[in-house]
Amino acid sequence: MTLERMRMKRRSPRRREEISKIDVYLIMPCIELCSSVTMLFRILSFVQLWLGVFWLLSYIPGAVASGLNERPFPDIPFKEFSDFIRLNFNSEISLSSVLVILLSLTENVQLLGLHGRQQRKRYKGERSTPVTAWIRVLANSLRQKLESDDTPILNDVTDGGRNEQVTIAIALKLDAMTELLNLQPYNRAGKFITKQKPVSHKAIEPIHIICPNTLVCKTKDCNPHSLVMITKPRDIPYVTLVKNFRIYEDVPVLAGHCSRCKTTYYADHERSPSSSVLGEADRVYLNSAKYLKIGQSIWVDRAFSSAVLSGVYNFHASAASYTEFWNSSFLVSQSSVVGKLSRRHIWQAFVQESIRMVGALSDTNLTLGDNLPVDEVTKEAFHILGERGVILAADGHTCKECTHRYRHSDDDPIQGKSEDEEDEDDMGAYVQMAVVDGIVMGHSICAYPDCTSELSNARGGVYCALHEDAYGGQCHVSNCTNAKVETTLACQAHQEKWQRFQKYHRTRQLSGYRRAQRRSDDSWPWMAEIQRANNQPHDQDIVLNNEGRRDCFIPSRTYCVETICAPCGVVVAWAKFSKSESPTNILNFLEQVYPTEDSRPSYICIDKACLVLRTCVNNGSWTGIWEETSRFIVDSYHYTNHSSEDNLCRRFCNPTPRDGSDPNLVVKERDRYGQTYYRNAFNTQACEQLNAWLGGFESILRRMTAGNFNWFLHTMLTYHTTHVRQRIAKHMEYRSDSSSEDSSG
Repeated sequence: MTLERMRMKRRSPRRREEISKIDVYLIMPCIELCSSVTMLFRILSFVQLWLGVFWLLSYIPGAVASGLNERPFPDIPFKEFSDFIRLNFNSEISLSSVLVILLSLTENVQLLGLHGRQQRKRYKGERSTPVTAWIRVLANSLRQKLESDDTPILNDVTDGGRNEQVTIAIALKLDAMTELLNLQPYNRAGKFITKQKPVSHKAIEPIHIICPNTLVCKTKDCNPHSLVMITKPRDIPYVTLVKNFRIYEDVPVLAGHCSRCKTTYYADHERSPSSSVLGEADRVYLNSAKYLKIGQSIWVDRAFSSAVLSGVYNFHASAASYTEFWNSSFLVSQSSVVGKLSRRHIWQAFVQESIRMVGALSDTNLTLGDNLPVDEVTKEAFHILGERGVILAADGHTCKECTHRYRHSDDDPIQGKSEDEEDEDDMGAYVQMAVVDGIVMGHSICAYPDCTSELSNARGGVYCALHEDAYGGQCHVSNCTNAKVETTLACQAHQEKWQRFQKYHRTRQLSGYRRAQRRSDDSWPWMAEIQRANNQPHDQDIVLNNEGRRDCFIPSRTYCVETICAPCGVVVAWAKFSKSESPTNILNFLEQVYPTEDSRPSYICIDKACLVLRTCVNNGSWTGIWEETSRFIVDSYHYTNHSSEDNLCRRFCNPTPRDGSDPNLVVKERDRYGQTYYRNAFNTQACEQLNAWLGGFESILRRMTAGNFNWFLHTMLTYHTTHVRQRIAKHMEYRSDSSSEDSSG
């Protein structure tokens, strides 16, 4: 007990009460002072916080361009503006030229500020310049753009005037026009007013209306009747339009109607009575559509949808990733109250654009039932436009990398054939190669053995609709027919196995990181064993029997995607192998893609060509189909791992025979030192290179349904083939121009 407290105890109660009152009188002003200081500190903290927020927004590009730091468009009477144009410029100047001059001034207010400052002398060493270099650059740029025709910009400048004199004259007119539009940061007395803000062009934006892209009815049995607007004025929907990566609100959407054939025309599709089902309607997806509907009240132009397709292709981006990119990069720079785009909007844009891209290759407007969900649209689109995996963009392709002139000996020079060259009279004058390989990736399918149907419930289901009805209520452990316990997939006797399965498959937390990344080849002692749906070795047939059946806690997956491509990288076709990459599956795939002798390549390069050749000989397809047209060879990378004691592989499947037995596979050349060396005539690693790129989509594809998987993969391979062909054409054009310059020089 302290000394002060002992003294307080010895004092009388009345004395202690008086001392307490004195303490209150002394302490209360201090408390009030502390409260005032605290309140002031809170106010200053609040102000500092918002100042920091405004400072941060000033460094964000979207905040600058959102309209907060823009000034209105110059608002002057039209008569005053027209009189100025008539007195200062050529009377024959076009409307487009006047608009170019006007918008060039409003777009370059920073340059006009620099020009205005240099015109006025304020400090020692400065010089007043009426026509500065800043305004002369703008004048010269306008001359180059507007004087491409014979009409000069000014009236009082003759054709004999020097270029510098004409530029100065135009610069003086622009300076006067700047003062007319009040774009100078100085008044006429030379006093600085304020730094000019960027000019907003929102006041002169045009009105956008979404309407059909046709003038008359296009039905064959119907005369070209005019279209009447079917949308009533009170029912006109007003939507958000994304055009040229800018957002426009309250855009009306109109529809036309033919009273004779009852077809309704929209901006992106046509709706007509179904010819097969009474009372139903068909939807025709127009390849010529200018705008596409991707949401209930959101439309986009083809530039936006094409950017989605290109972004997914070039960056291996999922719909969610592209959504985040758009919302973070473009949406924040728009002064719009429209909410962010969602993943569904981006996926809808991808589907709508890809339907037009693939349909245009076959000149087909996709026709489906009206009001189908997007998953059904992708499924039906692949069924109609997918060509069973054959890439139409590769049809008829030949180039100097994948098609060579037939060589009778090593001494014959190798010559390629491009698409624009005429075919020789003899059809055997050229040899071609097709490269075949697979990549392990796939989508979920029914877990029941030997069933490859898609799941009835893609989110959490393990069976197709047929096997869900038959076995959905039973225990999912192999060879068990007991009823499963509610909220689990196992019966009471197998709950321990179910709990162990959930332990290995639930979301893990490691050192504070959720869902820690793990590569498929990581196998450290502390890691749990990865449970795989397909656990057979690659390139081998899967063996399923009642004793080897696995538990059906998770769905199975299709085993791999097999591709055929040319040595130049052009993709010819693709297919899914549900259980294994067996030689029989490969032969069936090849027979489907190359049904006729004329279509079959001279060489088919596969990493397991010797196995395919044995199977081909055993089942009789060698003599009946391939013997007269094609030869199976192993690619140069995998050939080194094949057994040296396999005579069939060494004799018939060698990709680089140096004994002169096949001069079309090996080319003899000399290096810069004159030394002879051999190289492959064809790129046998084309499919390996394709699969390295295709593997970037594995994390996206594995979560898709069967319909989305097929359509997404077919779209990406079609887009890739188109891109490769354009690159080859550009390269050939460059080489042609270079050779022409060398010959002329």
